[in-house]
Parts: sequence; C-alpha cells; structure tokens
Amino acid sequence: MSDLDERFSRARRAAFGIVGTLASLVQVAGTFRPGASRKPAKILGRLFRGEAFKLLMTAGLFALVLMNVEVVFGAMIGGFGATLLVFWAALLRGTGDSLAGEAGRQGNRKAGK
Repeated sequence: MSDLDERFSRARRAAFGIVGTLASLVQVAGTFRPGASRKPAKILGRLFRGEAFKLLMTAGLFALVLMNVEVVFGAMIGGFGATLLVFWAALLRGTGDSLAGEAGRQGNRKAGK
C-alpha cells in the first residue's frame, strides 16, 4: 500500500469516526466512496460536491423540522452549533496531527532536518 493510499484510508476512518449527522454522512459517503479516483483534482471536486450536498441536506432537514415539529428555535440552533464545534474539534485533533503533521515530518526527514 502506498503512502498516499494509507493516508487516504486513515482520513476515511477518521471521517467515519466523527460523523454526527445525516448531512455529514452524505458528504463523507460521497467523498470517500470505495473505488473513487485518487487524483487530486477529482478528490477536490468530490469534496466540493459533497459539501454542497451537505448544505442542501442541512437546509432541507431544518425546513422539515420547522414545518412539522414545534421546537424552540434558539435551542435547536444552539444544539446544531454545538455539534459543529465537536465536529471541528475532532477534525483538528484527529486528522490534523496524523495527516498534515506526518507529511511535514516526512518532508523534514527528506530534507535532512
């Protein structure tokens, strides 16, 4: 397994480990689907497309809840915001160290540092 394949697999595992909402699951499933191209331009396109689907799904789910359930809007938005904070904290804690940090360490070793 190449270094890029291993990093991609670790990113996939980390992403599936932090999914907290249906919208995030849609984005992750589209971005990290099995057999997808690993060319950088294709990966970037899948990330943007996945993020667009995630935003549409989130807006649709909020609309569905607001039309069918009596909710306290502030509490609902507060819960959503808390979910986003946990999501981003998990990203910074998990993939930031293992992907970017490792790539930087490997670059330093190659440069003789």
